[in-house]
Amino acid sequence: MSAATLLTRLYPPAVRERWGEDIGHEVSASGIRSWPDALAGAARLWLHPADWPETFTGQTRRVLTVALFALTAVTGLLLRSAEPSAAVTAGFRHPATSLWLVPLLFGIGLAAPLPPLSGEALRRVTAAAVRTLAAPATAVAAMCLTAWSGIAEHLTGLADAAMVLYYWLTLGFVAFRLCTLVAHIARTAALPTTRRLSTALLYVGTGLALAASQNLLAAVGTAPRPGPLSESLALGLLAATAISTGRDLRRTRA
Repeated sequence: MSAATLLTRLYPPAVRERWGEDIGHEVSASGIRSWPDALAGAARLWLHPADWPETFTGQTRRVLTVALFALTAVTGLLLRSAEPSAAVTAGFRHPATSLWLVPLLFGIGLAAPLPPLSGEALRRVTAAAVRTLAAPATAVAAMCLTAWSGIAEHLTGLADAAMVLYYWLTLGFVAFRLCTLVAHIARTAALPTTRRLSTALLYVGTGLALAASQNLLAAVGTAPRPGPLSESLALGLLAATAISTGRDLRRTRA
């Protein structure tokens, strides 16, 4: 795969369908010096969905619905990869430090595509879920069986590294497949309205901003550590992305 093709694929689907060939030609002709501009252009367009063309009705809402769930999956992987912080918990026993989950979950609920309430539609969704999640469920089951057997505790060297790699690949695979399922459901489900979707993005961004703030405030007065600071920065960037996209989406209702 050429660099021009890869960079073109970073653009929103509707932009690729309308101008992808021109973007690819321009990147190929300009060479490596155009790569930063191409990356910046892709990022800028993802933050401005009101500027996207539509090749069919509801395309922008469908893409952003899947993107919102992908952003949530990235957040989950980020929090799992970082050193656990008492400032950002997720449990009923710690309501104050779990408060960031309230707007996040509310936003996810607002953005959820709703399949038609019919037996046939529900059967199709169930069949799609089984097909999409069977492989990741098998991978998770194998990982759990390995952990419960106690084998993982005795691994060293390359075997231990391979187990850690398998763990993270499995988590990434699960996240990818869940987003794939959302994309499949969104093809036939009732998508959220533009207003509802923009509100959902703002709520998700608010939850992530709250998590970043809680994590950052907990680090004040303690010895600076790269882990919590990096986690706060990443959560802040994800929050800014969601809030910026949600605000821009509202322009389509103007």
